[in-house]
Amino acid sequence: SSFLLLIGKLAGPDTFEPEHGIILQNKDELIIPLLLEEMPSAKEFKDAISSLSPEQQRFAKAFRSMKLSSSIFGVCVVQLKPQLELLLNLPEKSLTKEIRLTQDLLSLFIDYQIPSDLLSYDGADDLDPLSKVEVVKGHVKKVFDMVDEMKDRDLKEE
Repeated sequence: SSFLLLIGKLAGPDTFEPEHGIILQNKDELIIPLLLEEMPSAKEFKDAISSLSPEQQRFAKAFRSMKLSSSIFGVCVVQLKPQLELLLNLPEKSLTKEIRLTQDLLSLFIDYQIPSDLLSYDGADDLDPLSKVEVVKGHVKKVFDMVDEMKDRDLKEE
């Protein structure tokens, strides 16, 4: 399986703003250490700044406000196969048993940055799902053949 792991901020009740992402494939493992610092409650904060000057209190409140605004972060995990199917105009679950094709597609997208329109199914909608997958396999083979030709040509020039 392949997943896209995104981290970012929750900008609203239904809005996630991703800031960083990583693709995890097969048995990739990722350990993310999180440094968590407890924020004082509103009452604890008010008590802590009560002895400060008004100017210092304003600064402390502004600082707390900034910390609170950026403390709500989110982690989003997106399974890539359903997104690949959608991107390539393939029916749902058509890549479920196509492990090699999925790996090849990810390689073309990640390693070679091939645009999806060169690989996607663009034929009639009424074609059966297996035939649509075969068309995409054909596109993948053609692109890999082209990549191999370019590699061979580069090796001969060296």
